[in-house]
Amino acid sequence: MRCWALLALACALCVTIAAGAFAADIDAQIKQEEEKLQKIERQIRFHEAELSKIKGEESGLLSELERLNKQEVLTGQKIELLKAKEKRLEGRIKELSTEIAENEAFLAKAKEMLAGRLVAIYKFRGRGEFSMLLAADSLHEAMSTTYMLRRITKQDDELINETIDRAKKLQSLRQDLEKQKVALQAERKEQEKEKAILKETIAKREQLLEKLRNQKEYHAQASKELERSQAELERRIQQLLQEKQRLAQLRSGGVALTRPKGKLSWPVSGQITSSFGTRVHPVFNTKTVHTGIDIKAPKGTPVNAAEKGEVLFAGWLRGFGQVIIIDHGGDLVTVYAHLSSMDVSEGQRITRGQTIGKVGNTGVTTAPHLHFEVREGSKAVDPLKYLGQ
Repeated sequence: MRCWALLALACALCVTIAAGAFAADIDAQIKQEEEKLQKIERQIRFHEAELSKIKGEESGLLSELERLNKQEVLTGQKIELLKAKEKRLEGRIKELSTEIAENEAFLAKAKEMLAGRLVAIYKFRGRGEFSMLLAADSLHEAMSTTYMLRRITKQDDELINETIDRAKKLQSLRQDLEKQKVALQAERKEQEKEKAILKETIAKREQLLEKLRNQKEYHAQASKELERSQAELERRIQQLLQEKQRLAQLRSGGVALTRPKGKLSWPVSGQITSSFGTRVHPVFNTKTVHTGIDIKAPKGTPVNAAEKGEVLFAGWLRGFGQVIIIDHGGDLVTVYAHLSSMDVSEGQRITRGQTIGKVGNTGVTTAPHLHFEVREGSKAVDPLKYLGQ
């Protein structure tokens, strides 16, 4: 009985350790997803506060498109968080099911052993122990027999007590399992609700883009809004560089960025679908100045920093969606737009080739791609002259 109990205890311990490691990993993932959600919410609140300061520019086609973009990104992150929570509940249900099975196996074995003991006690009616004592040839043997009988009685008591405890624990585990199953159903229901919101948001976004593509009366209005967005990007970069320079003068002891001497690395691999310079806008069908290059890549493809530097901006810009701006020193700046997610924060130092976000289609886009710019100060220049082979 003792060997069997020790084996069961060892197995339970291994399961507990493995379950603990799994739970720790899931908890860490949930915390990470919650932090991402909070970061997205902060960025959206900040951007909306900035927009409210610009009178007469809060409404418009690009603003409506941007609102839908924000809703899509926010809802998508909520779904990721719910998926992580669902995974934790599924893990907990699996743990409880395993623990319940172990306790049921223990109780079945314990009942079998106790049943055998009860049959023996009923059969001999206490005469068995007395006969064993009378059969002893010496006092030493009689004392040994007495000690053995006491050990058997103690083991019987321990087994009965453990059986009672296990039965109570089994009842508690079954109740907990039912609660976890109810919670899992609620999480899945909430996830389906968010997925429906996401689907509706994407459909509205596509309808608006279709309207912009096909109804000429919207072309001129949207094109002017996009020009204002490009001017806003230029102003933002200029302001950020000036503010950074001002703060650098106030601080001392920091390591200043030095302009890279070699070529920049490609932020993502893919076909260039739109070059730098004057072009016909793919949505508005009007001639516009394209201040960067568009690189085609699937949604979710990692976007890497073209060179080491410091993140000047990570947030929303109307028409460009989610944008990251990096200062590389010597007035050299790179811009990464239409991102689906951002993995860096403002003020963060990053290395060449470090993943900073993922390809998306936020802003005015026809399909997922990366809009990549290189700027000398706030002036846009042709990125192909700066990128390596």
